[in-house]
Amino acid sequence: MSSAAEQASQRETAAGTATPPSGRGRLRPIFEDPLSALPETAQKLLVAAKSIIASDGFGALTLNAVSAASGENKAMISYYFGNKAGLVAAVLDSVIHDEYVASHDRMKDVDPKRRTQRLVEEMRRMDTAMEEFRVFFELLPHVLRDEALRRRIAVLYTWYWSVKLEWLGIRSPAGALEDPELLGLAQLLSAVIDGLAIQAAIDPELDLANPYRIFHKMLECSLVTLPDGSLGSVGRTGGAHSRQ
Repeated sequence: MSSAAEQASQRETAAGTATPPSGRGRLRPIFEDPLSALPETAQKLLVAAKSIIASDGFGALTLNAVSAASGENKAMISYYFGNKAGLVAAVLDSVIHDEYVASHDRMKDVDPKRRTQRLVEEMRRMDTAMEEFRVFFELLPHVLRDEALRRRIAVLYTWYWSVKLEWLGIRSPAGALEDPELLGLAQLLSAVIDGLAIQAAIDPELDLANPYRIFHKMLECSLVTLPDGSLGSVGRTGGAHSRQ
């Protein structure tokens, strides 16, 4: 471990933040805890990397640029992420992550009768995180050309889908993804967020209230909320019916 890494480790340990055991301190993907739980130095590096990508594009992302923007020693990038590829992977992990975590907390005790309305509100909230989406869209061409990054983003999407099913009050959402109807529903919810985010990125003045209003009507016609607050089946024949 370099002296710079030792100093960072000491600062973070003193702050009560432990470095995850992943070999030389490198961070693993975290899909449940907010990014604010990461060591301070790692947070600063990720924020700097995302800011550079959002403002100047992927081509401007260099280790020197991240070091200068974060105010941290370049050795810290190697310590936490291994190299530029590891940093890019961590940026992918972090995009829109905290918005999902915060939404999950807000949806925990929602009245079942208002669940679909609140779901749509949370989806609209996702689309207000435009800097995060700009980072994702900027990285997407590179993801499509890199098999390892494609696999990584596929894992992230599986997490996104399970979170959306949790928003709908579904118990054991990871297991629920084995149900083709619920999996399809979760995939469509993600597609709506991503698609409208693209349109809003192209036209920042675009009002998303109308498409989300229509989408809410579509959900209300397609889903059934059971008395205990769990979700019934998606309608197979144009209506909706409950799963017994």
